[in-house]
Amino acid sequence: MAIEPGPVDTHHVNALRAFNRFYTQRIGVLAPYLGSSLSLTEVRVLYELAQQLPEGKFGAAQLGARLGLDPGYLSRILRRFEERGWLKRTPSMHDARLSLLALTRAGRSAYAPLQAKSNDEAAALLAPLRAGQQAQLVEALATVHRLLKPQAADASVQSAVLRGPQPGDMGWVVQQHGEIYAREYGFTTEFEALVAEIVAKFVRNFQSDWECCWIAALGAERVGSAFVVRKSKSVAQLRLLILAPQARGQ
Repeated sequence: MAIEPGPVDTHHVNALRAFNRFYTQRIGVLAPYLGSSLSLTEVRVLYELAQQLPEGKFGAAQLGARLGLDPGYLSRILRRFEERGWLKRTPSMHDARLSLLALTRAGRSAYAPLQAKSNDEAAALLAPLRAGQQAQLVEALATVHRLLKPQAADASVQSAVLRGPQPGDMGWVVQQHGEIYAREYGFTTEFEALVAEIVAKFVRNFQSDWECCWIAALGAERVGSAFVVRKSKSVAQLRLLILAPQARGQ
């Protein structure tokens, strides 16, 4: 179902711009990126090329569309990469007019320390935060990603799958209830203990003819759970229904 966009509040615009200024300064994109001589755009082009197979899988036009870059600007970046010996072009087996782009060994060697430094800087941003704060930040980022994703991309979003429980799922159910109810409702660890007791009772006394557990997953990521247990001979009870914040609204 399509959702009609609402009016844009000026305060929201100012808040988003303030966050953009804060974050771009925080991750150092106003200067040569990651201490290199490259711009953020050049590093991003390197990243996209590095994620391909060694022989390449797309040409300049596809790369430009993927990154939303002006063809002339991208062409100049690729030319500089070729001059440095970082980039090779290979004719496509399926279309002689198309040249596939791929990093050379020198290009991958140039990219590797940038990737390592980017990982180190991301870890440094997270390091001062407690484990719960790190999880809260990641969930907030997932929400931003989902809300700002272009509508055209929504059709390709992977559908959620409901499956039966697998090893590790029951511990995840307890953990999610403990974390989410503490963060959103101020519940204490006593509630987490109660959930653990419910889960343990379900596993120990499971009645396959009457009871069931579903785990919701997006790809390999668990995002929710729902249990139906037998309360009496004629009454079923819904329990442990939860949905992770990053999956809400889908």
